[in-house]
Amino acid sequence: MKALQGFFLGLLCLAATPIAMADGLQIGGFGSLSTYRGDEALVAVRPGERVKNSSRDGEWRWDGDSVLGLQVRWEAHEQIELVWQVQTRDDLVSRYRPRNEWAYAAWRPTADWTLRLGRQPLPVYLHSETTRVGYAHTAVRPMSAVYGLNGSEPIDGVNASWTRDALGGNLSLDLGSGKASVTLPRGKVDTRSASTGALRWQREGLSLRVGLAAFRFNLLDAALDAQLAALSQAGSPCSNCASVLPQRASTRNVEGGLLNLGLIWERGDWTLMAEAMRRSGNSVFLPKTTAWYAQLSHRLGAFTPYAAIGASRFDEPTLGLQAVPGTPTSVAAGLAQLDRSLQRPFGRHILLAGLRWDLHDQAALKLQIERWKASQDSSTPRNGEIVLLAGTPEWNGRASLLTLSLDFVF
Repeated sequence: MKALQGFFLGLLCLAATPIAMADGLQIGGFGSLSTYRGDEALVAVRPGERVKNSSRDGEWRWDGDSVLGLQVRWEAHEQIELVWQVQTRDDLVSRYRPRNEWAYAAWRPTADWTLRLGRQPLPVYLHSETTRVGYAHTAVRPMSAVYGLNGSEPIDGVNASWTRDALGGNLSLDLGSGKASVTLPRGKVDTRSASTGALRWQREGLSLRVGLAAFRFNLLDAALDAQLAALSQAGSPCSNCASVLPQRASTRNVEGGLLNLGLIWERGDWTLMAEAMRRSGNSVFLPKTTAWYAQLSHRLGAFTPYAAIGASRFDEPTLGLQAVPGTPTSVAAGLAQLDRSLQRPFGRHILLAGLRWDLHDQAALKLQIERWKASQDSSTPRNGEIVLLAGTPEWNGRASLLTLSLDFVF
């Protein structure tokens, strides 16, 4: 509660502080004050995997999508721009401690080219650069069917952008490369290399995007490493872990790739937005995954009702872990559950509907309800946007998330 009070106090101080603007200097920001709740008794829900707490049985929480961001942009020269963005939100590990989200220098050698160096987002998805800017989205947040699987953490690296009028519209290309590190409660994901490319074509009322990414990372989790090592040693209850786990469950030099397709179509007061993603890797810690969504909205003056449908599916084959003959039944069952858990059979179908009210030129109030249905498995424990603990009584695979959010920019 003290952290939440500090969040509101920081917002009030920032809004009340006069900011002197130098030549070429732009200072602005964004924020969301959001509350959510889950209504299920057997499972808890949360707006994202980086949210520390979750809600169940009708409990209202304020620490999901709430965020405060400040951005400083300085055009130091006709061809040089410096950008710094800081955010505070209830992160899984750092909680409300402010963090540098962006910090890069941009150089425009020509009207067509821009080179950015430093910490920055890479535009693989439609909303890569505005994931946490609630006001920029019709819905409360980008659709979790796709964005819940792929974090939009910034990288430390370089990105080259090219844009030009072509094919009856505007064509742009982004090529980027860098490194990143994301801290987890039990360790961190250390991305040693990430290379991305995004091609976008747009004209009035239509935007098409294709994004590609290739990456390599290490999953640094001492407890997980110890568990896998113990199963691979002689005398363990698993007869084939020593051969299977190094091949299928590597935590080092995990390599993967991703393809994302995006569409935005606008006609009058109607907007259709859709994305489809496919991801694969060489380890169960980057399982083969497909996901998609489509969202339709209609603006009626200051109000915008919207609805969306989406789905995700994991297609990782079984590892085939086998118990040593004579192993106690409970131990063999635990080994089978580990095999199932490593496959991450956590696919789901999502239906959502909501209403956005633009009550001010710089503020919008949103009410959104989401219905989730597990489509592959409803018994394996999980700790994502749906939290299902081991030993929970039989769950019907259904969950809901209700969110009320005030989003603003300044």
